[in-house]
Amino acid sequence: MSGLFDFLTNLPPYSENDFTIRRLNARHKLIIAPFRPQIEGARVLDIACHDGRWSYALAAAGAREVIGIEARQDLLDRFASFPDTPFKRNISLRQGDLFEALETLTAHGENFDVVALYGIFYHVMDHFRLLKLIRALGPRIIIVDSEFIMNDNAMIQILKEETSNPLNATSDTDGIAHTVVGVPSRKATEFMAEALGYETTWIDQALILDDEDRKGMKDYFREGRKVRGTCALTPVQ
Repeated sequence: MSGLFDFLTNLPPYSENDFTIRRLNARHKLIIAPFRPQIEGARVLDIACHDGRWSYALAAAGAREVIGIEARQDLLDRFASFPDTPFKRNISLRQGDLFEALETLTAHGENFDVVALYGIFYHVMDHFRLLKLIRALGPRIIIVDSEFIMNDNAMIQILKEETSNPLNATSDTDGIAHTVVGVPSRKATEFMAEALGYETTWIDQALILDDEDRKGMKDYFREGRKVRGTCALTPVQ
């Protein structure tokens, strides 16, 4: 399967694993393509942007400006190796704690049309604080791609997470190699969104990804208590 992220084929660490590029291309169909009308011409905030790969994809989808926030500078340093396309100049990546960055943006009166929470919502503990800070930025849509608990209760499952993995949360305490994170249930996410004046729309990945796309995407289709999914939060009219 080919797609936007094929340009990563010769860039480490992606060059070491074709599976990662395939998965990124499949996820692009879930978390970028359906929202292209909202992204085109928008000012976008990409929270916990890793090495800027989704910021790059958001700009490629037509965003007029993308600001990415990431705690790990070594990840941000990879972005310089991405192709120097015309839309790359629309991207600005900043190093810092996501909560501190959101507070600073709010203090400066910043506004965004779209906020992307791609793969971070289940790596934090303060979900409601996060959404409340995002709300202050006035987005028309918040796109959330995350693991969710699938039972009927409004709950958050607390897990311990190793911080050495660059895909996980960062350390909160010097000398401690793990932290705690919370995986919210779908209902908990809906309750938090409702309390902030948002309605939640869930994306049906089965309608978007065909059998070929689903290779390497088992977490979106697994049967069980915890399943990855995508939703959009939009202000209640």
